[in-house]
Amino acid sequence: MSGWLFWIVAAVMTAGAVLILLRSLFRAGAIPASGHDSTVYRDQLKELERERAAGQIGDAEAEAARAEIVRRLLAAGEAQPVALPQPTRPPRRLALGLAILLPVAALAVYLVEGTPGLPSQPFASRDQSERGAVQAALAQAQALEQRLAAAPQDRDGWVELGQRWSDLGEAAKAADAYGRAIGLSGAAGGDPVLTGRYGEALVGANGGTVTETARAAFEQVLKVAPNDPRARYFLALGNSQAGDDRAALALWQGLMRDSPADAPWVASVRQHLTETAQRLGLDPAGVTPQTLPPSTSQASGPAGPAGPAAAIARLPPDEQAKAIRGMVDGLAARLQQSPDDLQGWIRLARARSVLGDAAAAADAYARAAALSPDDNGLLRAYADALLAAGRGEEVPPVLAAGLPRLLAADPKDLIALWFLGVAAQKGGQPQEARRLWGLMRDQFPEGSPERAGIEQRISQLPAAG
Repeated sequence: MSGWLFWIVAAVMTAGAVLILLRSLFRAGAIPASGHDSTVYRDQLKELERERAAGQIGDAEAEAARAEIVRRLLAAGEAQPVALPQPTRPPRRLALGLAILLPVAALAVYLVEGTPGLPSQPFASRDQSERGAVQAALAQAQALEQRLAAAPQDRDGWVELGQRWSDLGEAAKAADAYGRAIGLSGAAGGDPVLTGRYGEALVGANGGTVTETARAAFEQVLKVAPNDPRARYFLALGNSQAGDDRAALALWQGLMRDSPADAPWVASVRQHLTETAQRLGLDPAGVTPQTLPPSTSQASGPAGPAGPAAAIARLPPDEQAKAIRGMVDGLAARLQQSPDDLQGWIRLARARSVLGDAAAAADAYARAAALSPDDNGLLRAYADALLAAGRGEEVPPVLAAGLPRLLAADPKDLIALWFLGVAAQKGGQPQEARRLWGLMRDQFPEGSPERAGIEQRISQLPAAG
């Protein structure tokens, strides 16, 4: 917003606020000293006749309302009018003074403390750290999605994409990815965890409704894992949504009976039990079974893992963040004593990425990639982390050695094309960089910002000799 337009808008808004204040004050001072009730009732009679003539109210209803208004009018006429004290002039003068003084004072403060020339800032960009973390996670998911478009038979890739979209709250996209992974798994129920995630994503994609497709997924899970808490939870929820409270109650009771006291889904199950019992006219205390003793196991259910995660979930939000960072820092300290723990470095990298610490995530992936340089998926995650950290100009040796292998597996791999182009440019091979980035550019439509950015980078390469 330009400076002059800002001041016009501010002046109009201030004037409007002052007028509303003055109007309210003067109206308050114009209340009659007596006969107010009678005036109101007579106005009501006139309004009633207008509504009757317009056909907005029936004759019977009109006569009943008229009789009641007349009764109140007569009662008001018999009562002694009460003289209300007239407001004195000083309060009005004071209000007028305040109406002038307050905008002037606000303007003075703004000119001292504010920044009138500052351009407007979109709401979405105000929390830079949070927005940066989300953008990094989104970029990683989109890069993986593009890679899978060229390699649609990669079951593990679809599972990873489903998890990434789920973490971003994109339930519909997560369901699609999980569904593709299931389609590549042979038997749909062969992996109950994957099928359960698919069902839960379907529920999220449909606004919390357990659809028939989701129900079929959860029923398939129970054929393989009869005690799966996620499937039991959502099947009970589905019965409740379908109006079958008796079946829902039985499932809620069974899940409560088989759950450790510290399982994160217990509170939700107890709430559902209470509501279902009340609808059935039952005493909630009498139909709510006892849970199992607390457990420190990491069993996964509809609300997440139990044990330490459940304890963290019970903390206030600010304490949760401290506890999570404490756990991650503890893992990092332990890895300094066990530097060959590949899975530990991978867990640390993922945790740092979720916390929005892209640079630390890239460093952790570097340690993991050094331990397993032939793992293509790990190399790609490392490259994604470098981009998320704003280090797209770096081509570490372990990455440089694996990039040709990634490109051989998928000649359209955008990540490999980019970093190989950077390596060629730095190695004094502008023609090779131009070729690689040209292949990358051609995958984006004309007019897209991605294509324009790559073309600009190509234009900066030295001309062929």
